[in-house]
Parts: sequence; C-alpha cells; structure tokens
Amino acid sequence: MVFGGNRIHGLAEESESGMKNLPEALSCSFVVPEDFHASDEKGTFVNEFYPLESANITYSISEVPQDKILTNAQKAAGESADAADVEFRYDELTGEMYEGIQKENYEALYGEGIGFTMESFENKDFGGLPGYVIRTSFTPEGSEMIHQVSAIVLSKNKVFTIVYSKAEDDDFEDAINKSLETIHVIAQK
Repeated sequence: MVFGGNRIHGLAEESESGMKNLPEALSCSFVVPEDFHASDEKGTFVNEFYPLESANITYSISEVPQDKILTNAQKAAGESADAADVEFRYDELTGEMYEGIQKENYEALYGEGIGFTMESFENKDFGGLPGYVIRTSFTPEGSEMIHQVSAIVLSKNKVFTIVYSKAEDDDFEDAINKSLETIHVIAQK
C-alpha cells in the first residue's frame, strides 16, 4: 500500500471477510476538472496555471497480491499460499493508522514539524465497492499549507487511489469536490 510515496507496513492482520470477498474491478474512472491537463508524469494532472498554482491530481492503481501456487518443496518448507501473509490490508485501514503512517511519510519527505493533520476519514461506498475519502493538510517548511483529499477504492484485485492536492490559496475546492462525485468503478458481477 503506498501513500505519499512510501510503503505502509504493519497492516497484514488476518480478516475473515477481507478483500477476497469483494468483486474484481475492471476499471475506475473519474472526471478530471476542465482546468487540469495531463502532465509528463504518468497518472498526474496539473492545473492550467501550473507551476504558479500547484494544484494537482494523481491517480494510481495497485494490484492486490493473490494467493500463490506453491511447489511441493515450498509446502514442505512451511511456506504459506495465503496472500494475506504479505498483503497490506487496505480493508482494515483506520483513521489512526492512516494519520500515523502519512505523518511519518511526510516528515521523512519534508522534515519534522510540518504540522500534518488529518481533518476527516470517512468510509465511502463507490458504486458497491468500499473505500475511503480522507482529508488532510500539512505545511512544508518555507511553503504554504497543502490540502489533500484522497479517495481510495477497494476491490478483490485492485486498489484505486486518487489524490487531489492544492495549496491554501489555490481556488480549486469546488472542482475537486465535483470530481470526487464522479468516481465510478466497473466491477465484475
């Protein structure tokens, strides 16, 4: 599981229901606000005034590890075929976990004292698939406050993450909120 460029560790607890019982996702789409365009970096959209205004959107897809098929030698050595042994449990993410992980990630990127704050953490249904909408803010040294809205959509085989970022004085709040409402996932029945 990747947030802020670093892996999340310690979410590999067992879960009876877990993500294995979710439908497989085929695709995830959302409407990119008209003031944004694709950048040279894959999955990143910047606003029309970039770099003067730093608002951007990043979109990523993470494959969820599936159970392994073991050889007889691996079975004899006691290896487990259960992907949950290595899988990060997105479905068990809590606000406290997210806040701690992201604060650590951003302090590693920008240094201590960035004032990372989680403003809200809500469970959300995205067309029958579970996920989260998380609002945070932080202030890198020598910069103005950055506000982020992260939408995370879970499925059996993929996790879709859309992160909207804007500086305190960027005027893209309405565009971000409208785009959030357009997130749509197509899943196998």
